[in-house]
Amino acid sequence: MTRYLPLKGIITSISESRTGGSGAASCTLLFSIQGEDGNVFSFVISPSTYVLNQESFRPGDTIIAFYDSLAPMPLIYPPSYQAVAAIKPWKEQSAMLDVFDQNLKNSDNSLVLNLSPATNIRTQNGQIFTGRLANQLLLVLYTATTRSLPPQTTPDEVVVFCPVS
Repeated sequence: MTRYLPLKGIITSISESRTGGSGAASCTLLFSIQGEDGNVFSFVISPSTYVLNQESFRPGDTIIAFYDSLAPMPLIYPPSYQAVAAIKPWKEQSAMLDVFDQNLKNSDNSLVLNLSPATNIRTQNGQIFTGRLANQLLLVLYTATTRSLPPQTTPDEVVVFCPVS
């Protein structure tokens, strides 16, 4: 199973988070989301959350946010997740946040990457990445996959989450 799980839905409201210290509240936001299945959940978007292209989100926007399935989570309803990464997808765009091996296959063997010269590969801060993608945490954005097992895709964009030293 992949460690980083996505949830997709429509933002219904955005408010300041009540967690954190005195000055941190306006830097941490709570997004209420209506999922594609009709369920309601929340995402905490903090200064440490990676937001693709530094997009601003508004109520009514579609969002795909990823959370760490191994992180502690409060047992409340609606569920509230700490977002690791968030994107505002195009209409048919899919996304995956996972570690890919030397064959560019993700951790649960559900997607294989076939890179092309047109694939935009960059780091979290927008710089062109020229290193090896193997065994890196990658945010992959793509629009179509093959019907093979595992499915394959030529991604539109890959964001490399470089380790912090």
